[in-house]
Amino acid sequence: MPFAAAAASAPAPARADAGAADPAGRTGWRAWTSPLDLAIAGGIGVWAMLEALLVPSAHPVAQVGFAVAISLPLAVRRRLPATVMLVVAAALVLHAALAGADATFNPFPSLLVATFTVAERVRPWPLAALLGLVPIAAMLGAHALGYFGAVGIETAGALFLVFFVGSTWTAGRIVRHRALSLQSTRDSSAQRAAEAAASERRRIARELHDIVAHSLSIVALQAAAAEQFVERDPARARTHLQLTRRTAQGALDEMRHLLEVLREDEASYVPQPGLSALPDLIAETEAAGHRCTLMTDAATDGLPDGLALAVYRIVQESLTNVRKHAPGAEVEVGVTAGAGELEVRVENGPPTRSLAASVAGGGNGLPGMSERARLYGGRLESGPTPAGGWRVRAIIPVEAA
Repeated sequence: MPFAAAAASAPAPARADAGAADPAGRTGWRAWTSPLDLAIAGGIGVWAMLEALLVPSAHPVAQVGFAVAISLPLAVRRRLPATVMLVVAAALVLHAALAGADATFNPFPSLLVATFTVAERVRPWPLAALLGLVPIAAMLGAHALGYFGAVGIETAGALFLVFFVGSTWTAGRIVRHRALSLQSTRDSSAQRAAEAAASERRRIARELHDIVAHSLSIVALQAAAAEQFVERDPARARTHLQLTRRTAQGALDEMRHLLEVLREDEASYVPQPGLSALPDLIAETEAAGHRCTLMTDAATDGLPDGLALAVYRIVQESLTNVRKHAPGAEVEVGVTAGAGELEVRVENGPPTRSLAASVAGGGNGLPGMSERARLYGGRLESGPTPAGGWRVRAIIPVEAA
């Protein structure tokens, strides 16, 4: 068969997966192949076997062996791309030398699959390019040995051969570059998310440190007062001691959370905001052009300082995001407690002004809010609303606080 006919009639190569490496931890046969690779090897094997068995030949055993040699290695093509390429090419040249004009089928599809694989899987491009020349050399060598009959080498056939092999190699290289680019983007996103979470944990640790330090200063003051009144006014001294005990217990509870996060830098001994500061956030948001409402219930009174601070920061970051991404939108803020859970909800409608008027702000956004909720055993949910706005909802077990 002349090269032009062989190249024109060759089926399109099967596409390999875009991944640049096998996932870690795979065992057994999955560490060497995949269902897609088995399907490719099986399809080419069935086609080659049918031609070997159905077409009369003086060497049927050699034909069957050749069919197996050009199809079975493709099952491990992504694990051993260079080896598979060399095995298939060597099988073609060896069979051409032994069978000569008695050949019955063209292994060009197997060579194209192997070409795509080496381009996609082999990292050094000079080596990948060198391996990409192997199919061309193998086909020319087989033709010189009379595998395709006595017809002379046609220039058009050689050009078709180079075109198909070169196009397949280029396609495999493009797939590799796209896969590496996608993996780099994913790694970069994961790194940014981890850095944001770590930064927020440090911030939380500093704030909890401030709360504990503030509580301990109150303990010291109350203990000093109780010491002054212990003889003159025992009842008043007892009141100071009760306040000392409650404050110390609260400080111990916050210290338990403090030990769970990383602390860096020095903290300033300044009390942090809590639920009582939420109206100030509402006022700031209204001043920015939003109609904002706040709903709380009496069950939220007396929350630990650390939990109250977490609620404040979640609401603060949510309102900042509203001002940045939904200028002029109406906002509803709700902080309610019931059934052993604290619910924090910030929901806004669609923006009423152009985003060009949005307010720039800091913070770590959703990763930071999620980290605060997780610290107290809770969870954070966020997503669009049917009305075209956005909702942030945190559920935190009160018992965990």
